[in-house]
Parts: sequence; structure tokens; C-alpha cells
Amino acid sequence: MKKLKLSLLFIAALFLYSCSDDETIFADRESGRSGKATVCDNLTFENEKAGTYIKQISTENGYGPIRVHARARNSKGEYMSQNRAMIFDSQNPTGDDADLYTSDWGKVLIIQELGEENEPNDNRWGGDITLTFPEAVTMKSMRVLDIDNREGDNENNSWVYLYDASGKELRKTQLVPLGDNSKQTVDLGNTSGVHKLKVVLDGEGIVGSAAIDNIAFCFAADGPEEEEKYGCTEIRRYWLDHSDPAAKNYNRAWNTYAKAKFYDSGETYLQLLQRTPSKGNPYFMLAQPYITARLNIRSGASTTAEVADALRGADAYFKGKADIEVAQVLVWAAVLDAYNKGDIGPGRCAESDKE
Repeated sequence: MKKLKLSLLFIAALFLYSCSDDETIFADRESGRSGKATVCDNLTFENEKAGTYIKQISTENGYGPIRVHARARNSKGEYMSQNRAMIFDSQNPTGDDADLYTSDWGKVLIIQELGEENEPNDNRWGGDITLTFPEAVTMKSMRVLDIDNREGDNENNSWVYLYDASGKELRKTQLVPLGDNSKQTVDLGNTSGVHKLKVVLDGEGIVGSAAIDNIAFCFAADGPEEEEKYGCTEIRRYWLDHSDPAAKNYNRAWNTYAKAKFYDSGETYLQLLQRTPSKGNPYFMLAQPYITARLNIRSGASTTAEVADALRGADAYFKGKADIEVAQVLVWAAVLDAYNKGDIGPGRCAESDKE
């Protein structure tokens, strides 16, 4: 796995004070090999739009794609093959799902009700949700909402199963029926070698209305000599040219970000990207390559370990969680700029290269 050398990146980052074209910033860099390390991440659904069916997702740090498939069960106990994995906003519940209300969990994943397409509404007869990871991971924990224990409606046969690549069961953990609107964090035992996680929602009576969130896992940051690459990246100019939802060339990766507020900046992701590239403000110098990288990841581009590290560092910086030196901010900006331009990661998209 390639890793940019800090010294050269720092030198390149200093050019931000004299360059403004996002095509020419950070032109010089050198690559090398990094040692193996374990990286831990969390899969949440916060950046997805409520009411959206999903079949794959990446973490906010760019790990993925993780394949998602949910099967709904009907009143006869039969599983339907159609994918019913849908995003539900627990802070603004819809349908008859007041029992999925939370004040702080935000977006969660449900099995959408059979026959219901107008709004998110979890399936009363339950079913199963399967997450398939692109490589072996170590599963830490996950959060589950609303495992009922009412008489005639007891979800006492709900479980989490962990499997390896061959389909061998590695662990089976029961979800405790704690009652209507209950919350629980499920310990997954630091189980290693997991390729697939399956949640089964079942029990006695009309059961299965629940939601999952915040799947915590770890993985080896350093892959084989030739790490898997997929998708491709675009630069800032491309994303600005494809940001108008009324235009034919609109890129739907903007659905998540266009109107979303960028941390405490007072501006949206789109407004910040539209700014003239700054030569002297570290916040905006990092924000633009950061936003561009997020859009590339949202559109399906793979990342690298150093890109994931830069994204995590940038998140902490924008949230004000740490006192971070300007030099470090510029290095993160350099890494993300290199990723967007295709110097690291899966590379620039072919159509863009022809422009």
C-alpha cells in the first residue's frame, strides 16, 4: 500500500500559499511502503437520506463498499428475495414507528414494510439484514433499537450471526428483548475473520420491527502488494460542473452533501466548494479537497490507508476536537488533493482525463 512521505508532502503543502489552481497544487510527491496496522471504524447511516433503499455503503472514513441486503418476511413466514434495506430517521419517525424514536441516534437501517413505498416504515413481520464486507474484519459491537417483549409480540428469537468467507458460522449472539423502544449495544466478541454479518429479527407473534446502527469493526490497514482498487476520482472542477440537480449531467453523489451544513462553517458543502481556492486560510484549504474526496468516495471510489487517516484527522479538525498545527492540516490537504487528482488511490476517471 502506498504511503506519501511526510516531509515531501509538507514541502508540497507550502505551495498552497502561492498556488490557487486545484489542478496544479501538490504536484511533487514520493511514495513508499507502510507497515501493517489495525484500523478501527464504525459503519453508521447518518449521511444517507431517509427513505432511500441501499444495496451498498461505505463508512464516513471511506471503508467499503459494504454490501447490504435485507429480506422482509411476510405474514406466512416466507422470506421475500427483494432488497428491502431502507434508511430510517429515528429522530423524525414516520409510518407507525414511534417505537423507533430516539433523540440522538439519527439515521438507522430497517427492513422496509412489504407493500409500503410512501415512507420509511419497518416491516411488522421482521426478516433479516445481511452486511457483506470486502475483506475479513474483526467485529466489535453494534447497536440495536426496539427488540420487543410484549405478550403476543415477543422478539425472543432475534439473533446476530457472524460468518467467515466460506460461510462457516463464527459467532451467534441473541438480541435481548428489552421492550418497546429499547436500546442495546450488542457485544460481538472481537470476532476475527468475519466477512458477513446477518441480523435475524424473529420471535412470537407480529414481530421483527427493529433497527440497527453503529456497527464497530477493525481491519488490517495494510493489504497485499497490489491492493484492490475500484471506481475512480474527480477533481473539484468536475464536482462543481455536476452539482446542478436540474442538469442532465448532475451527479447524485451530491444528494447527501449539496444542502448539508459543513460542520460549524455556516455554509453548505456546495457553497464551500464554490469558493475561490484560498491561499492563506488553512480551514478552507483543507475543506475543499476534503469535500471533493467525500464526493468521490460517495460515488464509489476506493481509498487508501493514508486517505482514511487524512479524513479522520480532518473530521477531528473541523469538529474542533483537537489543537492541530497548521502544518498537519496542510499535509492532510495534500493527501486528499493527491487522491482527488488520481496520484494515489484508484486514479482519475478516464472521461475526465480526456477533457
